[in-house]
Amino acid sequence: MAKSVRLSRLQDGPIRHPILPDDFIGRIKRFKEILGDVDASSIEATVDNFKRDAHPENELVIWERIAYTFQTFLSHNQTTDPAVRKDMFAVLVGVSMGMEDFPDIKHLSEDQIKHLVHNYRGL
Repeated sequence: MAKSVRLSRLQDGPIRHPILPDDFIGRIKRFKEILGDVDASSIEATVDNFKRDAHPENELVIWERIAYTFQTFLSHNQTTDPAVRKDMFAVLVGVSMGMEDFPDIKHLSEDQIKHLVHNYRGL
């Protein structure tokens, strides 16, 4: 049974990787550039989170996949509508965590959601 915890009670984990290689930081900056308007976390906070991750390379690959799928979808479905872009991001983050259903997505059609999920999983 899953246990509920208030967000205010969560604490950051320990720094596991005090120094990340420059090329790793460059990769973070590239995916942050693509997702900048939908991912509100700062580059500093993002780097800090990777330093705390047990397997930062695995996590980085996931974020690069999210960014690539986001960018590819936009190349075929251009939009500057912030609500649409945020829904795209929400679907991609959700599917990266294993979600199957997206009932809270209001600005994408069912076909668009399926397309995003298929493209994310197909990489």
